[in-house]
Amino acid sequence: MKKIGAAVIILTVCLAAGVPAWAGIFSNYWDFEEPGEIHSYGFPRIKVSMDQTWYRKTRVVLSEDGSTASFCHKDSYNAYAEEGLTGGILFTLCASENTDFEDLPDVVYLDFDEEEALYYYALLPTDYQAYTDDENIRAEYDELRDGVEDVLDTAIVKGSEKFRELQAEKEADTEAGPEGAPGGIISAAEYDYRINEDKETITLVMYTGDKEAVKIPSEIDGYTVTEIGAEAFRYRKLKSVTFPETIQRIGKQAFEYCTISDRLLLPENAVIMDNAFSYAVLPAAVTIPAGTTVEPCAFSYCEELAYLFIDPGVKIQNRGFEYCDDLAAVICADGSLLETKAFGYCRDLMKVILCGSAEMQEDAFNNCGDPKTEAAQGGEYDTLKAAAMDGSLPESVGTSSDDGVERELEIRNSPVSQDGVTVTLDTATAKSDKSGFEYTFSGTIENTSDEGIMQVIYTFALIDENGEEFRSFGEVYDGEDTALAAHTRIDFSHDGIKWGKQSVPAAVEIGISSVKTEEELPPEHVPQKGEYLYLALGDEKLAKIKEEPPVELSFHVDQGGYGRTATFTEGDALDWAVELLCEIRIGEESGEWVTDNYNGIYLTWADGSHTGISLNLNNLEHAVHSSLHTYELEHLDEFWSFAADYLTEDE
Repeated sequence: MKKIGAAVIILTVCLAAGVPAWAGIFSNYWDFEEPGEIHSYGFPRIKVSMDQTWYRKTRVVLSEDGSTASFCHKDSYNAYAEEGLTGGILFTLCASENTDFEDLPDVVYLDFDEEEALYYYALLPTDYQAYTDDENIRAEYDELRDGVEDVLDTAIVKGSEKFRELQAEKEADTEAGPEGAPGGIISAAEYDYRINEDKETITLVMYTGDKEAVKIPSEIDGYTVTEIGAEAFRYRKLKSVTFPETIQRIGKQAFEYCTISDRLLLPENAVIMDNAFSYAVLPAAVTIPAGTTVEPCAFSYCEELAYLFIDPGVKIQNRGFEYCDDLAAVICADGSLLETKAFGYCRDLMKVILCGSAEMQEDAFNNCGDPKTEAAQGGEYDTLKAAAMDGSLPESVGTSSDDGVERELEIRNSPVSQDGVTVTLDTATAKSDKSGFEYTFSGTIENTSDEGIMQVIYTFALIDENGEEFRSFGEVYDGEDTALAAHTRIDFSHDGIKWGKQSVPAAVEIGISSVKTEEELPPEHVPQKGEYLYLALGDEKLAKIKEEPPVELSFHVDQGGYGRTATFTEGDALDWAVELLCEIRIGEESGEWVTDNYNGIYLTWADGSHTGISLNLNNLEHAVHSSLHTYELEHLDEFWSFAADYLTEDE
């Protein structure tokens, strides 16, 4: 299941026809497969369905203000986009309070939503939208256009007479016995849900509302709400979320990539499953209520979380809060348990307070620098928690006395020379903050030879106070198309290089690992914005992927050592993965880097050879003359969301 945010392109088809549209109605959607290989697109108040062929050959484009959703023939749309144009439209979904348009020839009236007093309709293009320069593309567009009427016949508007009839049928099936509704999807106001096997409780499978302050109900249609399903709120931007105490389980990826800016009130005695809140933007202070079990990676990469309060009887399992970069303090109540590696790689963590009998297993805070652990009486937990909630948490929590202190490092082995190049390190400093040290280096690179130098890879080795090397990394001078001329010198400066407080730096040693001339390092292709990914990397097999597809495609996601992989080897799933891969385009060079989330797409060809595409989180990581660059990727979300449904944990 995938959910797509608003596209930046503004379609003009509705404006051209002079038909009113209601802004915000189509600001997002999710798509899902139903029985019989039927695929549906759900918007907050309307759903349309289609067969697999129609689904695979179309794409949905939302207007910038969310007033329309256009279903386009994918190949026509892409071909027009290459020329900077918009085309390939098959129909556009709209909503309005105005009913005067119902008899217009290019408008298909769909139904009336009584709750919001809106008329939903489809607008058909008045001109021919196929890309006509390619006969195959044109023929495929014509084939899809012939099926538009069938697709529009499936439209279901919430609150309409047709919707109520379907609800009545489902309720009748539910009352019929064991072969009734359990397992099927039922729509209610703001939620789609599934009746559980006990026929008394339900799982919320999708939030379809548009509120920013969400208060999840304890009961819908007479059923008790006990579970939040996988991906139910994924990607949502919210201000607050409040759970009822009836919730027993929050499913995998239920709130992944969400923004919850103001308040998160979790239920007691629930299980929060793996990745339920991973990559979410959460409030600065969060409480894990009594009796809760936090499964692996449930809150991984929640980078805004600063203060965590753990109530009695809570169990935080392995990797539950790993890579929460801004987490400064963890305060644990009497009877809570932090298992091994529960808080791995939380590098800003400065203080852990264990109240009463709170238990911390060995290595619970691995790779977190050196947080100070304190014991406190059980009653102090409530005092600290109350202080955080009203913004008056003591400054001693999460602060360090040496924050902001800058130290000069001893420079060793400078200048250093190799193959006609001399590198001199002039200054080296390390500035301390709560997460570690930020390094700044500056110096010069001099070409003392008679040839042009295209690339120099030079290294820095950090030495601690005991004389031991604890970290080394390389930097690259890459001339790309312009060499460093003979007998010339350039300055270099590297700011913002960060490393945690596992060791305190005292010195840095400079080195050279590689020098290449123009002949040794010919020009390489640099990806350009707008290029298709499969054509931009200079890989011959990848460039021919449409004519000679791979025999296997795998997508690997790594979250700080927690690896999951989706592998496709045959059939429609492989075909669809390849097709979505071919939709990905190069965006702007981002310069964004993570150090602990390297993902990748890997292809195996018929001759047994392999091609790998490296992702730095969700950016392309690409080397040009051994100098690494990162690029944003357009339409990666569609591929990622599809593959995510097939991910299994690595052995």
